[in-house]
Amino acid sequence: MGAMSRKHRLLIFRSSAWFCVFLIAYLSLIPENLEMRTPAPPGLEHAFAYGVTAGLLVLAYPVQPVWLIIGLLSAYSGLMEFLQTFSPGRHPGLDGLLWSSAGAVFGGLL
Repeated sequence: MGAMSRKHRLLIFRSSAWFCVFLIAYLSLIPENLEMRTPAPPGLEHAFAYGVTAGLLVLAYPVQPVWLIIGLLSAYSGLMEFLQTFSPGRHPGLDGLLWSSAGAVFGGLL
């Protein structure tokens, strides 16, 4: 039963992590007029989203090096920032990349 329990936990973590990855893409690329912001500064929103996602990915893939998960998630952040160029009203920025990467580092190491 212990192995089933571990498999079940991994399935939940993986499903949650990939949901967050796709949610980040959706929220990063929707046009500005469809955005709903929290009262938090945008940088903290980025850091929180990427921190939670990194933490879930580390739990979901325990055999993968943490630095690899953090690096890939930071590169993903850069891709999302670049793709905002093609989304109406969105503006890519280095600050978004830096906040997201910081969140990924914090969440991955936590």
